[in-house]
Order: sequence, then structure tokens, then C-alpha cells
Amino acid sequence: MTALLLALCLCLVLALTFSMLLAWQWHALRRWRARHAAGEVLRAAQTQEYANALSLLHALPAAVIGTDQDGVVHYLNARAAALSGLAQGDGLGAPVAQLLPLFHDGIAVDAARQVRDCVIQQEVLEVARGAVLLRHLDGKRIDVQYSCAPLVQGGAVLLLHDVSARRRAEAQLEFIAHHDGLTGLPNRLHFQIRFEHGIAYARRHQGLLAVLFVDIDRFKAINDSLGHDVGDHVLMEFALRVQQCVRKVDTVARQGGDEFIILLTELHAAQDAERVAEKIVNAIAAPFVIGEYSLTVAASVGVALYPDDDDDVNALIEKADLAMYAAKRRAPGTCLRYSSCMQTQSYSRTIIETALRHALERNEFVLYYQPRMNLNTRTITGVKALLRWKHPELGLMMPLDFLPVLEESALILPVGSWVLATAVEQARSWIVQGQPLTVSVSLSARQFYQRDIARHFAAALDAAGVPGHCIELEIAAAILIDRNQNCELILHQFRQLGMRISISDFGTGDTSLNYLKRFPADAVRIEKCFIDDLGRPPGPGHEEAGAMVRAIVAMAQTLKLRTIASGVENSEQFELLAAMGCDEAFGYFLGRAMAPDGVEALLKSGAPA
Repeated sequence: MTALLLALCLCLVLALTFSMLLAWQWHALRRWRARHAAGEVLRAAQTQEYANALSLLHALPAAVIGTDQDGVVHYLNARAAALSGLAQGDGLGAPVAQLLPLFHDGIAVDAARQVRDCVIQQEVLEVARGAVLLRHLDGKRIDVQYSCAPLVQGGAVLLLHDVSARRRAEAQLEFIAHHDGLTGLPNRLHFQIRFEHGIAYARRHQGLLAVLFVDIDRFKAINDSLGHDVGDHVLMEFALRVQQCVRKVDTVARQGGDEFIILLTELHAAQDAERVAEKIVNAIAAPFVIGEYSLTVAASVGVALYPDDDDDVNALIEKADLAMYAAKRRAPGTCLRYSSCMQTQSYSRTIIETALRHALERNEFVLYYQPRMNLNTRTITGVKALLRWKHPELGLMMPLDFLPVLEESALILPVGSWVLATAVEQARSWIVQGQPLTVSVSLSARQFYQRDIARHFAAALDAAGVPGHCIELEIAAAILIDRNQNCELILHQFRQLGMRISISDFGTGDTSLNYLKRFPADAVRIEKCFIDDLGRPPGPGHEEAGAMVRAIVAMAQTLKLRTIASGVENSEQFELLAAMGCDEAFGYFLGRAMAPDGVEALLKSGAPA
């Protein structure tokens, strides 16, 4: 019985032990399954994170390259493959130096060494500017900015940005800052830098250099009459022609407006600069064909030399500028080298311009009148109005002493208005006296293209109650040679007012029969240079002068235009002109310029003064 109880107890203990063992194993299995499931979730998460990281690296706009500590490539994203010009997998296992042929400031970069330095120093290495990548696929050079950073587990990662677009934008901004936007030439700032370098070089090598100041004659008339688009094309063509006259080592810059400045370096003699100046003048003289217009343009050039004229940059530019203005005053299309007398002349011009600004308000201007005779009736039928300046200290000044200063400044506009008003009032006075005369008034280009010029003239005529035919406007042929529609419109407006129009300087420039046919005109003035040779003994040029006068008279008669001879100084010239059929004449032989009472006395006497 006892044995049976012991056996039963033993079985119970074994059963309990076995059940406990089974329960423990079951719980262990559950824990294992839970841990396995968690591990699977973790591994899945890690895989997803890795995939996300790779996706991010591939999507980066920068090139990313991973290497080991020796610089062997084990990863590159799509941008890196594209930047290097290889397929994405082709670069794996290759040395980074082979994958990235980099240059910095023109010197080859050892990319593998940079990786090793980065890993050893555990510091980020950056190169901001001057780096260039030579692409494998086509040899294209790409501006890059790159850096190299160490990895915790060893090796390094290289990050490259393509900055070519940014560099181009920076270069464009740099170009804009130092160049003229219209012509593409260096601007004043860039020229100053070039000039200072040129002076420094010339000083070291005891060399010779020159500054040429170039200005377009009558450019404002072109701009005002034909518009800024045509003016801009003239400037661009002008710049191109000037560049073709110099060497690559020289510098042509646009100073501003219609002014250009040139630096000639490494000269052997002063004559070299003067030859270049003459070459520019001749190149500009060829017609400028801008759309439907064929324009005649002239250039005035001033020359200053280092070290002959000065050794300072700004002083040389100023002296070349003075020489240019002296050339412009002499004649269109002229070049002059600087001389010390120009400084005195410039000072005098400054004084004259200052005094002129007050002359009008102080009533210092007066009009004199030179008689004009009809060669058929031998009677005085008109006068030419001539401006004089009664300077309080210098006395009576002739136009040559001050008119160029008026022409080059805006002063010609108010003074021109005063001249017209005074001439119209004088014409009214003679009408009242029963001695009606045609008063001839000259117009400058600046006056001619003044806004609403015809309306201004109409107001002056109405205010004085003078009919338009009592005023004759003298317009230089040079104003008309641009074949401008505005010019033709203005002339027709003058004609509608009844005013007469005569063309002066005909035959001395590029004018031709075509201009006489195109524009409404009443008369042609034959210049003094053609009259001077009339009546002289036969000699070179004298026969041509007589032939030119006869040709102008015959041409004018064909077009039903009157001819007016200027500068008649003796009876022989007077009679020859009358025999040729010239209509009118004026000059010293018929009377010098005089005050209005002198004209009245002359009319009463019935004979030339």
C-alpha cells in the first residue's frame, strides 16, 4: 500500500514537472516568436530606411560619391554618373581620381590624396571657387564646387555641385559692370583700369602710348531727326569701324553718348597715333546704311601722347578731349594732336560760354543786315541777318568768335529764338516804312530739329503781323543729307507758313541734285569758295570754279529755283554772275553788314554802299 502511494506520488511529481516543462517551453516559444517577429519588423524598417536613404541620395541635385579610405569608389548617385559622363555602375571600384579628373586654378587635383587627408584628419575639405571638372564623355569642362567629408565607419563622401550657370551669370554681371550695353565695348571704368596698366607698363619699359578721343559730328541731329533706334545703329556701326582700325593690343571704349576713347600701346613714334587717327576718320567717312537711310557721318579725333604731353592718366584724357574739340571747331572729319595753346583756348571758351549765358538777358546781342541785290533789276530786295555780340569789355565780336560755343551748347536755342523774333520785328518795321525787304535768317541743326519749331515760327509771325514770305530760312545742305522724313515734314510746315527756304553750302559736301528734287526749296546759295575764283587769270582750279557756278545756276533754273551768290567782292564777279543768269548776290562789293538805319540809308540812296 505504501509502495503504491509512493508510486502515485512519484507519477504526480513527474506529471507536474513535465507539465511545467511544457509550459516553460511554450512560453519560450512565444517569446522567440515575438522576438523573431520584432526582428523581422526591425529588419524591414531598416531595409525601408536604407531604401529611403538611397532614394534621397539618388534624388539629390548634387553629385554624391562614396569611397573607402584609399579613394576607391563604392557608391555614386545618378547625378555623379551624369556629371562624370559615365554609366552609373561603370565607376564602381574605380579610383576616384580616374572618375573625377579635377583641376583647381588650372592645376590637376589628386582626388585620392584629398580623400586620405580627409580620413586621417577627420575634417571636411572644401574648395569654393576655381574648380573645373573635365568630363569623360565629351571632354566638356564643367565649373564645380566640391567638398570631401569623412565617414564614421571609414572612407569618405565627396559632394559636387555644378556651378557653371552661376559662374556664367557672375561673368555676365562682371561684363555688364565693365562694358557698354549697346556696343559691347569697354566702358569708362574698364578703360581707366586698362589705361593705368598701360601707363605702368610704358613707365617700366620707357615706352610710348597714345590716347585718342573720338566724337561723332552732328550725331544729335541724326538722333533727333531719325530717332534713337537709328542713332543706336549708327553708334554700333561706328564702334565696329573704329575697332577695325586698331590692333588687338589696343583698347576702344565708349566714353558716353557719341564719344569714344582709344588707348594705343607699344607705339614706336608719335606718327603712328596720327596715322591711326586718320585711318579712323577715313573709315567713318564711308556712308552708313541704316535701313532705308544712307547717312554721311564724320568723326573728329583728338590725340594726346605719353610721355610727351603728360604722364597722368586723367590729364592725358583731358588733353585728348581738348584736341578733339579743337578738331571739331576746325572742320568736320578732322584729327588734331594736342598742343599747349589748346589749354588757353579752352579756358577762353569757358570764359566766353559763361559770358554768353548772361549776354541775352543783358541785351548784348544785336542783328546786323547785309544787303542782297537782284542782279536783273540791280535793286536791293533783301538782307541777310547776321548776329553780333557787343561785349562790354571786348567790344563788337564777330560770329566766328562766339558762334561755335553757341552751337555746341543749348544756348543756341534761346539766342536763335531772339534772332528770329528780332528779324521778324525788323521786317515789320520796314514794311511800315514802305520798304518791304526779305530778311534771310540762318538755322542751325539744333534749331531745325527743335520740337514744334514751325509752331514757334508761326507764333513769331502772328505776333508781329508779318507775312511769311518776308522771312527766308537758310538751311545748310548738311542738315538735309540724312534724307529724313521728319526733315521733309518740317520743310513743308515752313512752306505752309509762306516762308521761303534756301539751301546753303550747296556743292561743298555730299549734297546732290536728288536733295533739291526731294525737298521743297525756293533758292540755292552758291558758296563764296566757288565765287572767289571767278574773274581770276586761268590757272589750276579756276576753270573748274567757273564751271561749277554755271552748272549750279543751270541746274537751279531747270528746277525753277533761284540762285544766290555769296561773297561777291568786285564788279567783275558781279557781272560774270549776272551774265550766267544768277538771280541774286551779296558780299562786300554790294555792302557790308550794317545796322538797320544803315540799310535804310542805302535804300534811300539807291546805290550799293
